[in-house]
Amino acid sequence: MNMSTNGEDSGEMSQVVKVSAPGKVILHGEHSVVYGKRAVALSLDLRTHLTLTTGGNCISLDLRDIGINESWTLETIQNLWSQLGCKHESDATPLSEEQASHLRHFLSIEEEVTSPQRLALLSFLHLYLAILPCPVALSISVRSQLPTGAGLGSSAAYAVCLSAALLHISGSLNPCQLPSPSAEGKVTNITSCSHLKNVCHWAFVSEQIVHGTPSGIDNSICTYGGAVSFKYGESSPVQVPSLQILLVSTGVPRSTKALVTGVRKRRERLTQVMEPILEALDAVADHGLQMLQQLASATNDSERESAYNTLDELVDVNHALLCALGVSHPSLDRLVIMARSHGLHAKLTGAGGGGFAFVVLGCTTPKATVTACRKELEGAGYQVWQTSVGAPGLTFHYPQ
Repeated sequence: MNMSTNGEDSGEMSQVVKVSAPGKVILHGEHSVVYGKRAVALSLDLRTHLTLTTGGNCISLDLRDIGINESWTLETIQNLWSQLGCKHESDATPLSEEQASHLRHFLSIEEEVTSPQRLALLSFLHLYLAILPCPVALSISVRSQLPTGAGLGSSAAYAVCLSAALLHISGSLNPCQLPSPSAEGKVTNITSCSHLKNVCHWAFVSEQIVHGTPSGIDNSICTYGGAVSFKYGESSPVQVPSLQILLVSTGVPRSTKALVTGVRKRRERLTQVMEPILEALDAVADHGLQMLQQLASATNDSERESAYNTLDELVDVNHALLCALGVSHPSLDRLVIMARSHGLHAKLTGAGGGGFAFVVLGCTTPKATVTACRKELEGAGYQVWQTSVGAPGLTFHYPQ
C-alpha cells in the first residue's frame, strides 16, 4: 500500500487485511525453563483473528474481548507523530525511551500501570507509530477463540496478528513470500523466513510492553506455529504433525508469580532434592522433543504408535514431577485421574495451581472414548475444547 507523506489517503481504495495466529500450550518445561532447562511449546488451534481496514479519517481499535473500543482522529495521531519526532522512514525501529514516555503521557498511563486494557492501547500505538512510515487512517477489529489471562498465548497471538498486518500495509511484508500454512495433519512448514522473523521481532516488542520481561517463547510459537524448543533464551522452531487434544479449563484462578516464587523458595530450602527434579524435567522435555520429531518423520503406523506411547508416558511422568514441585492442584490431579480411567493421559500446562490442562488423543483413540472422557469432565464442572496442537502459525486470509 502506498501512503502519502502527510498521512492523507493517496486516493487508493480502502484495503482489507485479514490475519490469524494460534495460541499455545506448553508440552514440557513449565517452571524448569526458569532454571535454564528446556521447554517445548506447541501451537494451539484456537486462533486470534484480526481484520485491518484502511480508509476514513480515524484510527480505531476494537478489542471487544478485553473491553476496548477506542478511536482517535487522524489529525490527533498526526500531531502525536510530530511531537514524538517520528520520521518518514521505511526501516521500522521501536520507539526510544523518551518517545515511549511521551506516548504513556498521551494515554495518561502511569509507569506502574498493570491494566491489560491500558497496556494493550500502549502496545497498539507503539507498533503503529514505529512500523508505519507515516500516519494512515485505519480500523482494526480483533476476535479471539482464546480466553485471556489463561496462559494460552492470547496476548502473543494478538501481537503477531497486529505486527503482520501493520508490516503488510507499510509495504515491508508480502504475504506471498511467507511459507504456506500446511494442510491438516501434515508437517507444518517452518522454513527460515526473514519476513516471519521480522513479525516475531515486533510481536516480542509488543509482549515486552505488556509483560515486561517475556521469555520470547510465546511470540515465537504464535508466529511459526508447529512447535518451538526453548532453552537459555533461544527459540528454535521444530517440525511436528498436527496432534489432537482435549484442552481442559479447571476454572480455578491462579497466580503465575506466586507459583514461580513458591518453586524458587522450595528449591532454596531443598536444593539437593529439587535439583534432580528439575534435571528430570529437562530430560523429559529433551525426550519429548525427540518423540515429536519421530512422529513428524514416521513412515508407518508402527513408528507412529511407538512415538505416541512414549509421549503418553512422558506426559504422565511430567505431571508427577510438577506435582513434586508443588505446582499442581486438586482440580488438576482429579482431571488427570478421570482421563486415566478412560485410558488417556493428561497433564497441567502453564503455571499450574489450577488453570489449564490437556489430554493427549492418539491417532487411533476411539471416538467413543473421547466422547465419554469429555462428558465425564464436563459433568464434573470442567470446560473442555477438542482441538489440535501443531497448528499453522501466522496466516493471511484471502482476499486481502
